[in-house]
This record gives sequence, C-alpha cells and structure tokens, in this order.
Amino acid sequence: MNYEIDQLKLSEQIITIAKKASFVTGLYILLTFIILFVLYFFGMLFLFDFPKDLTKFTNPTFVEELLAANPIQLIILNGCISIMGHFLLSGIYGMLHNNTNVPYISLGSAYKAIFSIKGLKVLNIIIVVQAITTTVSYFLDTLGFGLVGLGISILIQFLTYFTYAAIYVHNLSLGKSVSLSIALINYKPGFLFLFIAIAYFLSLSGIIFFGIGIILTLPLNYIVAYCLYQHITEQLTD
Repeated sequence: MNYEIDQLKLSEQIITIAKKASFVTGLYILLTFIILFVLYFFGMLFLFDFPKDLTKFTNPTFVEELLAANPIQLIILNGCISIMGHFLLSGIYGMLHNNTNVPYISLGSAYKAIFSIKGLKVLNIIIVVQAITTTVSYFLDTLGFGLVGLGISILIQFLTYFTYAAIYVHNLSLGKSVSLSIALINYKPGFLFLFIAIAYFLSLSGIIFFGIGIILTLPLNYIVAYCLYQHITEQLTD
C-alpha cells in the first residue's frame, strides 16, 4: 500500500471544503451538543432517582458522594453518551461526501447519513471501540496504570481514524474499513500522528474564544480527516 501526501494539494482541498462546509457543520455540532447535554442531564437524574431538590447538585460534596456511590452506573452513562456523541458527529462525513458536487451543504444530509445502513455500520464500530477502550481503561485504572490505559485508548482511536470515512465514502464492511484504516495509518504513522494531532489541537482552539468558538473550529477536525482519506484513497484507485 503506497501513497504520498501532496501537502499543497491537500491544503487546497481542505480550504475549499472548509469554506463551503464550516458553517453548516458547526451548526450541526452545536445541535449535537445540545442533544447530548439534554440526554446527559436526564441520564443523571435517572441515575440518582430523580431527586426533588435539584439545588443539591450545586454542592460539590453532595455530587462527589453520589458519584462515589455509583461508579459503575456513571461509567455506563458516560459510555452511552460517548457512543451517541460519536455516532451523531460521524454524520459529518456523510454530509461532506453526499454534498461534494453541490454548491450548498444540507444539514439534513447528516441525519440521512447516520440513519442509513452506513450509519448502522459506523454505530457498530463505535460500540465495539468504546466497549474495548472503556473496559481496558477501567481495569488498568483500578490497577494503578491509568496512563497506560489512556495510551491504549489513544492508540486504538488513532488506528481506527479512517474507519468512519471508509464506510461513508466507499461503503466498506466493518472488517474492511478497520483493516484499511490500520493499513493506511501503518504506512506513515509518524507523519499522520503529527498531522492529525495538529489538526486536533487547531480544532479545539475555539475554546480560547469563550468556549463557543469551538463550534466554528471543531469542524476542521472532521474536514481534515475526510480530505486526508480522500487524498490517500484517490491514489490507491488510480
């Protein structure tokens, strides 16, 4: 599996798509955050049996005691919210791909993407990856090796970086999408890790602007991943 990264061409692709897609993807991310907040809020209320006095949640000591008394339930809740978040945000890849040749990007195309066969494939991968990383991190953390668990989680996320794009763009099966992602990463691991890390930190730079700026910068992370996958796979099919 041979490919080269033409940084000038890739940069042009990223800029072109970013100009057309940043606002709509940012709006979609904002809606996703609102949905996740509501789900997490009601999940916490359900976890703590819908307490009548919600003002107690402003007391840090009270919250710490509740969390300490329900560690497994909290891990399950966080895992479910994480799965839902990754699933909803994966629709950005479908949005970008389905609107490649049109002047305007449709917000609804993201929801059409996730509620499709491709979206179901992506959901299965998200569940498997989340289950593996959560389980490994939990047991290693209980043994006092929390940093090792974090490192393994980052490695798994890195190796499966292209799986969502592989499914939404080429409709690959679960196994083939994971295999392709690992093969692409392994060919240039150092360069890709540095490139992805820079894109990731740039996408989070919006936090500086009172937090809300992240809605404008976070789409960069998905646009870069999509363009990078397209840039590489175009060479493999030539």
